[in-house]
Amino acid sequence: MRNVRLSISLILIVLSSSFSVFSQEDSGKCNVNLNIGSDIMSRYVWRGTDYGNSPSIQPTLSVTVKNFEIGYWGAIATNSFYKEIDLYAKYTVKNFSLILTDYYIPYANGIDASPDNRYFIFDDKKTAHTIETALQFKGNENFPLWLLAGAFVYGNDKRWGYDAAKDTTDKTYYSTYVELGYSFKVKDNNADVFLGFTPQAGAYGNTMGVINMGVTGYRKIKISNDFELPVKGSLIFNPQSQNVYLLFGFTF
Repeated sequence: MRNVRLSISLILIVLSSSFSVFSQEDSGKCNVNLNIGSDIMSRYVWRGTDYGNSPSIQPTLSVTVKNFEIGYWGAIATNSFYKEIDLYAKYTVKNFSLILTDYYIPYANGIDASPDNRYFIFDDKKTAHTIETALQFKGNENFPLWLLAGAFVYGNDKRWGYDAAKDTTDKTYYSTYVELGYSFKVKDNNADVFLGFTPQAGAYGNTMGVINMGVTGYRKIKISNDFELPVKGSLIFNPQSQNVYLLFGFTF
């Protein structure tokens, strides 16, 4: 439990720091942003894997105070085969962000994803929570490159079937993901190209290799004089699993 207590403590520290900043400044001067929205996607494909095998509703709720961001993000498959609710805390300094994420996945493909899928169970060998620490670099308009590196450090990163010794003892795989991306414009539209790989067997694949590569395009469709609908489409390849995905969605 020591690792999960440390992870929860870090989230609480970020939360308390954010609210401390808010309480110490005049409400008219404090830069507090509240974000509420949702994506509706034809599929939920994350880091090269399809979760849910159906259209996905992906709501988000977050608060930003200066350099801190705290929020929830979710994904619910419309066929009820997959559910995910993630709590995250993010601290940004210039172009670098430190991100701590608690992925809560109670069931996948219609079955329990862990020995105990209750939300407030944090036992390392039973919990449906998986804690990830990540570091992200994100450039500016003149250098629109990003780099993300994250690793699972606690919880349900187990029983992947790639290491018999680990699976029988419920040891953590420390599954790691690294992604390099670049943003650019095509006329009035935006696009991203990205390449993601894992250096070891674990949550993302059965060996080291590229597991997520492709392109995402963004545009806004004018509905009326006062409203434009943001839409996006992605073409994603997973060379390791030999899969390809073509996705479409919109944000509101």
